[in-house]
This record gives sequence, structure tokens and C-alpha cells, in this order.
Amino acid sequence: MKVVGITGGIGSGKTTVCKLFELLGIPVFYSDDEAKKLYDHSKIRSKVVKLFGKRVLDKNKGIDKNKLAAIVFSNGILLDKLNRIIHPQVQKQFIAWKKKQKGVEMVIKEAAIMIESGAYKEINYLISINSPKQLRINRLLYRNNISVSNIKKRMNEQISDKEREKYSDAIIVNDEKHSLIGQVLQLYKKLNRK
Repeated sequence: MKVVGITGGIGSGKTTVCKLFELLGIPVFYSDDEAKKLYDHSKIRSKVVKLFGKRVLDKNKGIDKNKLAAIVFSNGILLDKLNRIIHPQVQKQFIAWKKKQKGVEMVIKEAAIMIESGAYKEINYLISINSPKQLRINRLLYRNNISVSNIKKRMNEQISDKEREKYSDAIIVNDEKHSLIGQVLQLYKKLNRK
């Protein structure tokens, strides 16, 4: 089974591209969504509280992801420690999910920090999504309830499109000028020939 990775910076359009591939019948594992769900697991929650203290809890004793994000996106060392708690678990979930994908020749793994986490080493083909910074900021302002300064902090913790390109087998340009559907179809045909 071929594993295709889709990565890109925050707000680049990973989910949109993945949904297009899903319409073509390719199963997609959304690493970023799975990572968010992990905070509800008691073992993960206790590790996070041990690392950050009770200040990251909401009134229901769950992890307040906004409080946690404010801390880690201002401190790269703490972000790295958090990633070391979360990413091995996401990888375990991906392996289990992949085993359930019967009769398919290709699956997609979506992740924002695929290169930074080293997960790119375990895939067969990497697609990066490049999108202009201001367009990404505008999308995030529309979609999320966070400030421009917090968006920029998150962007600064991720590698640049230029750096991501060095690891990539293909680039999708998501700038509202190039056809996303056309680029996805072209890659779909190419991947099915390999």
C-alpha cells in the first residue's frame, strides 16, 4: 500500500486538498484532527497536566486547547515536549487505521508538521501545499477565533514553504489563482501510474 503524505503550513488548505482526494476514493487519515482528540484521553491529559500544570485545564478539567496553544506557540522547547507526547500516539493510531484500509492501493496521511516530526520518512510520496502568507492569515481569521499575532506565532513555529519544498515530491499551489481541482487530478493520475 502506497502512503502519500500531504503537508503544509497552518491555513495552507491541507483539508481542502485532502477532501478532493477523498472524492476520488482515496482514504485520508487526518493527523491533526486525531492529535486534537488525544487530549480527551486520560493518560494523555495527565501527561500534559504534569508538563504544564493545571493552568491548561478548563472548568470541566479538560485540556483548554487555546490556553495550551498560547503557551506552546510562545515557547519552542515546550512545543517540542508536547509533540513528543502527542506524535507517537498519532503514529500508533495511523498504523492501526492503515491496517483497516482493505483493498486500497493508496492512502493519504495529512499532517501540518510532517517534516518537523520526522513522519515524512515513513511515507512513499510527499505533497506540500504552498499558499501565500497573507491568504493563510485571512483564512485563519475567518475560520478560527485567534488573533493575527497568535497566527503569526504558530506560523513561525513551522518551517517555511521553501524549506518544505526540499523534502517534497510535488507541490500544490493554493493561491486562489491556480485550479486546486486541476492540480489534484493531475497528481491523482500520476500517483496511479507509479
